Amino acid sequence: MNMVMNRFEQFSFKKVLVALIMTALVFAVIAPFSAKAAAADGTYAVNYNVLKDQTNETSRLDSYLTKPAQVIVANGKNVVRLTVKSSNLITTFKVEQNGVLQDATVVSTDTANNTRVVEFQVADLNAKVNAYAEITIPVIGYTGKYDVQLQFDEI
Repeated sequence: MNMVMNRFEQFSFKKVLVALIMTALVFAVIAPFSAKAAAADGTYAVNYNVLKDQTNETSRLDSYLTKPAQVIVANGKNVVRLTVKSSNLITTFKVEQNGVLQDATVVSTDTANNTRVVEFQVADLNAKVNAYAEITIPVIGYTGKYDVQLQFDEI
């Protein structure tokens, strides 16, 4: 009986050891593929969506921004540039920076085409970015205030 028990314990120990080694090997092989490396320095065209706050529904503001966005990666930092259409109607455009909504920096303005380019830094392009905009249409006395989120595709 002892011989049977020892053989059973030995067999179980070997089986468990082999299973652990195989599991470790599988994770060692898969782990490098699941970790996303930071994008190399450069300028990228990245598609994005403007979503209603805390949803996956497209916001009305989405139609006021051109696509794709220009993402400039330098020294591990991501700077996003968006072109705002109907610039005269978008009176405010803010993006969350360190937990606070701040005006996006205006890079250029094209009054002939009624557009402007704004830029802001984004720490993680894989996370939704909180933003806020106001659309004012004086002719009809409308002011819309939009809490939105920007969701970028992968570089």
